[in-house]
Amino acid sequence: MSVKEELDIFFKKFLEKYKETPQGLPKIPRRKDIDQTIYVGEIDSAGYCRWKPIPFGKKDNFLRLMEVYEIEENDDIVEYFCSYYFLGFDIKYGNYLIGTRDVEVLDGYKRLKRVIDAYKDQNGRITHIPIGVEQNSDNTVVVEVKTGIVKIANDDTGKMRKISPSLEEFIRGWEIVL
Repeated sequence: MSVKEELDIFFKKFLEKYKETPQGLPKIPRRKDIDQTIYVGEIDSAGYCRWKPIPFGKKDNFLRLMEVYEIEENDDIVEYFCSYYFLGFDIKYGNYLIGTRDVEVLDGYKRLKRVIDAYKDQNGRITHIPIGVEQNSDNTVVVEVKTGIVKIANDDTGKMRKISPSLEEFIRGWEIVL
């Protein structure tokens, strides 16, 4: 399988699980600074709106972003950031509760650009790309660019620990949290 195929499987289960809820889709505070096509329906009185993941499949903008930051190309990372446009949601992976970061393909990866600089090594190269936050510790979930290994990074100490051998394996282990 590939990262894209794992995302396809996950989002199919994700949407089926949300169909069982009263709102029918995940809800999140509606933001005006992103492409609005992700939202479904009107905003509620609390400022929340339903959304659903949108298949994407174009790589040009992300590949340009990688060039600008001089990030080594990794097919799994490219597939992760180019297959779907989605907003953040919580998943369980093993003993971890993880909040995924938005993948805003239609808005030029604005939020990703804001956090990516934090992962430069001593030589100014980006060796890890953040994809989420471990909710219980506030540590960042990152993918190592060279290997595709998924790790939890303690931003205070700089130490990292491996939680999955690959992005594909990581997505395969996601459990939906409603």
